[in-house]
Amino acid sequence: MPSVESKVALVTGAARRVGRSIATWFASHEHDVVVHYGTSAAAAHALVDEIRALGRRAIAVQADLADAGAIDALLDATYAEFGRLDVLVNCASDFAQDRFPDFDIATLDANWAVNGRAPILLARAYCRHARERRQTGAVVNVIDQKVRDNFHADHFTYTVGKAMLGNMTQMLAISAAPTLRVNAVYPGLMLPSDVQTERDFRYASARATPLARVASADDLAAAIGLLAGPAYNGVDFVVDAGQNLRRVNTDVLYMYRDPAGDLPADERESSDTP
Repeated sequence: MPSVESKVALVTGAARRVGRSIATWFASHEHDVVVHYGTSAAAAHALVDEIRALGRRAIAVQADLADAGAIDALLDATYAEFGRLDVLVNCASDFAQDRFPDFDIATLDANWAVNGRAPILLARAYCRHARERRQTGAVVNVIDQKVRDNFHADHFTYTVGKAMLGNMTQMLAISAAPTLRVNAVYPGLMLPSDVQTERDFRYASARATPLARVASADDLAAAIGLLAGPAYNGVDFVVDAGQNLRRVNTDVLYMYRDPAGDLPADERESSDTP
C-alpha cells in the first residue's frame, strides 16, 4: 500500500478523454490522484474505483472552474485529504465552435473563465498552500498545438483562453518559483472531436501530420510526467507528431472527411462509431 508520503497529482477534467488518460498515467506511476470533474460524476467515480484497484488512493472532487470559490475549495479538498500536492495538470477546457466576429459574448466569457482564468487561479491556490507548508511542486498547462505559430480562424473563443495561457506559462514559471515549476504541453489531434466520426478521425490521422499518424493521449501523459520533474521550468513541449509543421487555415476537424469507400471494405461497417 502507498505510504503517507506518496506523491499526489490533481488533474482537472480527469473524468473523460485525455484527462482520464493523464490521471491513469499518474496512478500507474506511483501517484495518488485527485480526479476533478465538472458534470461527469459517474465517469469520475468509476475512474476513482479503477485507480484504487491499482493500489493507489484517489478521490473525485466536483468543481465549476468558472467559479473562483469552487477553485479554492478544490485545492482545500486536495490538501485536506492528502496533505500535499506534487503535480497540478490543467487539462479541463471549454470548446466552442465559433468565429470572429460572430461569437457570442457569453460564450467568450465562459471559455475565457475555464480555459484562461481557471488555470491561473488554480496555480495561485496551489502556490499558497505549498508555501504555507514549505513544499514544492509542478504545474503543467495543457494548451493546443494551434497556438504554436499555427493559428486559424476556427474556435475563436476557445483559442482566446488557450493562447493567453500559453503565453502566461513562462510568467507563471518566474512568478511562482521556487515553490512551483510551471510548464506547458501543446497536444495536437488525438481523439475524435465533437461530431467527428471514428472513420473521419482515422482519415484525418493519416493526413494531418508528416508522420501519417497522430500522437496518443498516452504520449501526452508521458510528456506531462516528464515536465513534472525537477529539471523543467518555463518549458513549452509540443506533442503532436509534427502536426504544427503543416500550416492550415481551418481545423482538421473540417479539413479531412473520409470519402465513401476510402477504408477497406471489411472496415466500413464498424468505422462510424461516434
